[in-house]
Amino acid sequence: MRSILTGRILDVTLILCALATTGAVVSRSSLFQKPATDGATRFPGWKEDLAFDRRIGPASAPYRLVVWTDYQCPACKQFEQILSVVRAQLKDSLAVVYRYYPLPMHPLAFRAAVAAECAREQGRFEAMHTTLFATELIGDSLPVTSLISHSQIPNQSTFRRCLVDSTMAATVAVRTDMARASTLNLRGTPGVQIGDHIATGGMLAPELITALRATRP
Repeated sequence: MRSILTGRILDVTLILCALATTGAVVSRSSLFQKPATDGATRFPGWKEDLAFDRRIGPASAPYRLVVWTDYQCPACKQFEQILSVVRAQLKDSLAVVYRYYPLPMHPLAFRAAVAAECAREQGRFEAMHTTLFATELIGDSLPVTSLISHSQIPNQSTFRRCLVDSTMAATVAVRTDMARASTLNLRGTPGVQIGDHIATGGMLAPELITALRATRP
């Protein structure tokens, strides 16, 4: 019953986030369809995506996936709960690579992604990532002081400067991820990438584990 309820919640919250900039909605029935491209290679660059070093989990983990996320997206927050179940089962066998895909409908999502990247520069990405999803992001500004405190950012002044300076590497990194996401034809968040397959929307824990094991060499 709990799994069924979780799936229904995810379906509902997905409607809030799985929207293209043109307004399209993607359901879970479209999971793991390869994106169409004009060339012979259907999904160029997928190996580089999997090797990206913004991750939670060991570099040597045999199972790896990429999650394109938006910190103000309810479906992304729900999917993080599912990922926590998968991590509890696979432990150090799983590494999750995170890429930023803040949607324009979420006014704080871009700055939240920059905050995550600024924290990453100080070795605190996982802490900030967790804090952002645990924080209710509302209004027109981030609760910067609270984020710093809960994520235990070592150099607060550097973090604050990083957060507001659009010329710094953190902002560039977020924009680079967004540009990459646009080439994948992602129509919303969370985007889930396993091997050379990608989809918009979440998966239940058993489905995700099955998909991961199916792609392991």
